[in-house]
Amino acid sequence: MSPSEIKTQTALRRFVLRFFVAWTVCLVAIFGSVGCAERRRSVALAGRFIDSPVCRSPHMPMPIEQEKTAINRWLNKPVLESRLLDDMDDPCTWSHRGYGRMTFTQERPKRGAYSLRLTAPTFIGRPGQKPVGESELIHGFELGRPPGAAIIRRNFGAEDWSDYNRLSFWVYPTLPGFRVISMSTILYNDGQQKSPGPYQRNGRNYFLLKPDCWNNIIWEIAHLPRDSVVGVEFIYRLQGNEPGAVEDVCYDIDNLELQQVSPDHFEGWDVTPGKIAFSHTGYLPSLSKSAIASGIKAESFSLINAVTGSVGLTKSIRTLKAQIGEFQVIDFSEISEPGTYVIQAGGIKTQPFRIHDKVWYDTIWKTINFFFCERCGTRVPGIHDVCHRDWQAEYNNKRIVLNGGWHDAGDLSQSAVNTAQAVYAMLSLAETLTEDEPVLAQRLIEEARWGLDWLLKTRFGDGYRSVWATMDFWTDGIIGTIDDVAFEAENEPYTNYRTASAEALAARVMKEIDPVRSSFCLKAAEQDWQFAAQKAQAPDLQLASAAVSTSMDLFEVTGRKMYSDKALELAHVILDSQQRTPQPRQIPLIGFFYTNPQKTQLLHYNHKSHEHMPIVALTQLCRSFPDHPDRSKWYSAVVLYSQYLKTISKFTEPYAMLPNSIYSLDESSEPTFRQQVLNGIRLGRKHYLRLFPVWHAFRGNNGTILAQAKALSAAARLTADSELADLSQKQLQWAVGRNPFVQSTMYGEGYDYAPQYTAMSGDMVGSLAVGIQTRGDEDKPYWPADNCYNFKEVWVYPSSLWLWILSDLYATPR
Repeated sequence: MSPSEIKTQTALRRFVLRFFVAWTVCLVAIFGSVGCAERRRSVALAGRFIDSPVCRSPHMPMPIEQEKTAINRWLNKPVLESRLLDDMDDPCTWSHRGYGRMTFTQERPKRGAYSLRLTAPTFIGRPGQKPVGESELIHGFELGRPPGAAIIRRNFGAEDWSDYNRLSFWVYPTLPGFRVISMSTILYNDGQQKSPGPYQRNGRNYFLLKPDCWNNIIWEIAHLPRDSVVGVEFIYRLQGNEPGAVEDVCYDIDNLELQQVSPDHFEGWDVTPGKIAFSHTGYLPSLSKSAIASGIKAESFSLINAVTGSVGLTKSIRTLKAQIGEFQVIDFSEISEPGTYVIQAGGIKTQPFRIHDKVWYDTIWKTINFFFCERCGTRVPGIHDVCHRDWQAEYNNKRIVLNGGWHDAGDLSQSAVNTAQAVYAMLSLAETLTEDEPVLAQRLIEEARWGLDWLLKTRFGDGYRSVWATMDFWTDGIIGTIDDVAFEAENEPYTNYRTASAEALAARVMKEIDPVRSSFCLKAAEQDWQFAAQKAQAPDLQLASAAVSTSMDLFEVTGRKMYSDKALELAHVILDSQQRTPQPRQIPLIGFFYTNPQKTQLLHYNHKSHEHMPIVALTQLCRSFPDHPDRSKWYSAVVLYSQYLKTISKFTEPYAMLPNSIYSLDESSEPTFRQQVLNGIRLGRKHYLRLFPVWHAFRGNNGTILAQAKALSAAARLTADSELADLSQKQLQWAVGRNPFVQSTMYGEGYDYAPQYTAMSGDMVGSLAVGIQTRGDEDKPYWPADNCYNFKEVWVYPSSLWLWILSDLYATPR
């Protein structure tokens, strides 16, 4: 595409954006007061901002539908048997360690004469000093983590709790000024199998508390070894406090009890007994539609309109014998009529779901809500006030205050790459939705600005910027006091490329609506590209992919040949890193990537995946240079990789969850690595396909499968292949209920969403957990009731991928 054609296309895009936003403002002005409360929103119109009531943009933070939570279901389970462990009348079995103190009080017992009281300071010592308590076991001496913990422990004499599968206790927190209150508990088992497990995760459970009242906390422990229980601990991390909140906390605990209930399904590929796994959000009319069950007593199903009660389809249930087990498949792909439906098979009926072209739009609003709730440096109602005004990045005797942008996860950290990807995804989706949903598009631009401002703010202007900064406590906001934290800035080429991409796209999107910011973004993008290019000598696949993609983003906005030349120069790194010929294995596969052109290391990610970037880069080249002699090579590489993902998805049918990667036994001699590889599907003498990543402490696969889904959606957009779009969509469906546990991993979306690790910010509608994990070295889904980092931790990275995938799906002909 020539520079003149690019300018013409860009001008047309700007005109369409301005026209539709203006038209929306007019419609809202005429009809906006009907049926909704007025809310003031800043709306872009003809290159300037005006205040206009927009009733279609939901108020944020969005309310949580508590009746749809897993906690609500758990609290309503019948208790089959119970055993009182402690009513807090005997102090002899309790002990204390770490900070604070333990006492017994008669002030407000829940049962009996006493309750146990834990009091502690919110902060002590200096950030980075040796911690006291459980934090030492988890975080070592990492800067930005809490300095320690206050811990009380109920000791037991190697008791066998095998007949029970749930703990219940009551907690009364008194923390005036705290908006979010959390605590955790650990079960200690000293039998042949230990609890907590490796990395202090399996057997640890975090929970949120309402202030100034008794909270009943329940924790299903069916997944934990409990034949020789020696203790249960209750833990408060010294997490600091906001200005105006108390500096000493108080927790009363009472009525510790064992219970027996019918436990949740927590491991394996089979669907929860008595349930049907379906996409809680729903299905696009033009793509496949199916649900899954295991062992239900029915030979046929009915698809019923939930509004009218009419039966739209009655059909036989298909039995599928697959690699991962035997399943009952409920396929209703022939139904494309928009509506709200339920599936009924025998005596089992699903909750309602939708079939609609805009079925994923609600998840976009909810994801925006999650980012809004994760904002740093400003007041977020119900979560925090203006925060972290004393958190800094430093370089060469200069400092920048780091607040702004978005907190990254369940803690309060900040990541430049994650922020850049989120900004890029929001702006890309805004461009896609401009014509159909201009209000939603404008809200995406508004939220993207928040992250964009942080990217611009935290650069020192010479390649150095804040790349990553850990923060896991609240501070007093005053520079020069004991809770200050400062991180060294870095000059890291991958980060600079990714931030340059976000800045370049912002320059294009905002050229008419905010020309001053657009100019600043373009200047920063060109500088950051130059800083990255100077350091990125002999780039590997990941860095070359980012370089090609960013160069194409800058070429599109500037038309400058230097950027297209760099993209064309590094495209061969991507092509040469791909396996393009069959290998002599039992199950031959082609199309996957290595980390470098020498093919010395297979490409795989176990947490934050960048597997989508080679395909994103190649699709950009294909679109911009349709007549280039290498286009057929780029296009065929995209097709080969897409076919590779389609092929390996057969191993997880009927879910079609994308397997993680091919692994070789030669990659590591570490015993855990080897055992995890051996638990995969054998492809040849030393090569195995792992369905889940080989991983250690950091577990949960939303960050990996959604990266692969982004690659598929980009390929689908290029090739107009509806099968690729369908497979990409199935990764979204896996996250919202079409999984063995029939639970949504997006909080506030669908049904039966479990608590997520968000100890600092509280429950947030739209947050995505890191994802479903595996137990130990196994290669099958594991989703226990534990609420702990990292697998149930909220994280902006998969959320940004979610938006970026939808920018393709809603731009792809279906």
